[in-house]
Amino acid sequence: MAEKVTIGNTTLYCADCMDILPTLGKVDAVITDPPYSETTHKNAKSNRAKGYGNKAIDFSSITDGELSIVIADLGLICDRWLVSTMEWRHIAKFDQAPPDGWELVRFGVWVKTNPMPQISCDRPSQGWEGIAYLHKKGEKKQWNGGGRHGNYVGALVTDGGHPTGKPVLMFSQFVERFSNSDETILDPFMGSGTTGVAAVQMGRKFIGIEKDPRYFEIACKRIQAVYDQPDMFVQREKPAPIQDELI
Repeated sequence: MAEKVTIGNTTLYCADCMDILPTLGKVDAVITDPPYSETTHKNAKSNRAKGYGNKAIDFSSITDGELSIVIADLGLICDRWLVSTMEWRHIAKFDQAPPDGWELVRFGVWVKTNPMPQISCDRPSQGWEGIAYLHKKGEKKQWNGGGRHGNYVGALVTDGGHPTGKPVLMFSQFVERFSNSDETILDPFMGSGTTGVAAVQMGRKFIGIEKDPRYFEIACKRIQAVYDQPDMFVQREKPAPIQDELI
């Protein structure tokens, strides 16, 4: 049975997103970080000091087909942008065969300033992840980024809260550029709540769904912590900083 938690202008569900999406009304944008392919999950290693070289990901992978079904369902409640850090293999598949109702507008990259070294030392380490910019097919495109590129340069998150944690700054810029004040952001793969933190900080409403109770609890605590700083948490939209930004 799904657990539902309300914190300020956020609604958080501990459940499978496929069970919750049919119950939701319209949202203005989807900003998310779904699981990657089985190959990537299997080969991912930790770069934390005490776990160097150990298996890093402890949650289930997702196939192209499964992810395509979720994104198609998201198209029933979102008529604008879906922005996602995403397995490059999934992005490549969607370039050839986009999920029903969507088009892949752009393939961006997150270049990591502290990537995991290549343990075998027989080839370069990857050092980047993909960013998919999808838009509802047939709908007019508009964003707040002007003529900027859709790439990001910044550090990998290694605070231990989540094995694939993403930078809040990167997701804050997604929120700023693909939504407007007081609009609603949805993250169907919430993880430890980075999208929610960014949404609250940028003055948006937020709906998050995470099926793993461990990460759901972390997300609730992180989002509550933002609301516990009422004089600090709402940021006015401003030009992107020079470093660690979408460029």
